[in-house]
Amino acid sequence: MAKKIALGKGIASLIGSEPHPDVVNRAIAAMTESNKQNTERHNQNLETGLLMVDISQIKANPGQPRKIFKEKELEELADSIKENGILQPLIVQKSEVGFEIIAGERRFRAAKKAGLTQVPVVVKRVTDREKVVMAIIENVQRSDLNCVEEALAYYQLMDEFQLTQEEVAKKIGKERSTIANFLRILKLPRPVIELLQKDHLSFGHGKVIAALKEREEMIRAANEAVAQNFSVRELEAWLKKSFKKRTPAQETQEKIFDSKLDEYKQKLEKQTGFHFAIQSKKGGAGAITIKYSDTAEFNDIFEYLLKR
Repeated sequence: MAKKIALGKGIASLIGSEPHPDVVNRAIAAMTESNKQNTERHNQNLETGLLMVDISQIKANPGQPRKIFKEKELEELADSIKENGILQPLIVQKSEVGFEIIAGERRFRAAKKAGLTQVPVVVKRVTDREKVVMAIIENVQRSDLNCVEEALAYYQLMDEFQLTQEEVAKKIGKERSTIANFLRILKLPRPVIELLQKDHLSFGHGKVIAALKEREEMIRAANEAVAQNFSVRELEAWLKKSFKKRTPAQETQEKIFDSKLDEYKQKLEKQTGFHFAIQSKKGGAGAITIKYSDTAEFNDIFEYLLKR
């Protein structure tokens, strides 16, 4: 009678003896390491995966390059979110409490307006440097970021991380000369910068105005461009006509004139008995002001001028 073969008794039944202790130890070590790697991957997925997060757990990025969010555009985006939801998740990182936005603050603000209680997010592990770069790249790729905000973003990269214009250009994908032109915008007088921030002037206007040397000329050019609704080319033509380059002889003549202003002022006051102020500007322009201390003196000046 044939002897039956027992089945299901494990590896030992096949090799005819118990496994060597070294083999068992190596197998246990391999299983332990595998379990450890699986646990780490599981924890990482929890930290860096796509999640739905309560909107109250999310806070804005204090280093956000965008400083102005247009209310009308936020309302339009909020209406779209009500209808279709958020199609592109926010990019966030974990903070001490909740999450901090890396990219997507505009969607976050619109979602709050739309009344959402949760939003989709992708959680990233990033350094402070990577966070700033990601936020800047997301913003500069949007056409509605004004040139002052964009310039400030580039300056922030250079200032905080000691990058050169060349390095910033490489990271953003622009020419170095473009970065340089944006940075020149930040040197404009405050009244001009405010017109750029409000979109009354374009980046092209800003570049043209930044080429001027005198603060007063910059402000005058900016106000004229807004008042006349100049295109960039029209502004260039107006500047060429209005601020003609002075010859060395003209500059010398103006210096001589300026040096004699006090003398002219004293002669006027001695001749008339009234107090004067004389202001001289570049290009030969200026103003003469007659001062008076009361209505009686004003009447005297008035009568004097009428007789002349």
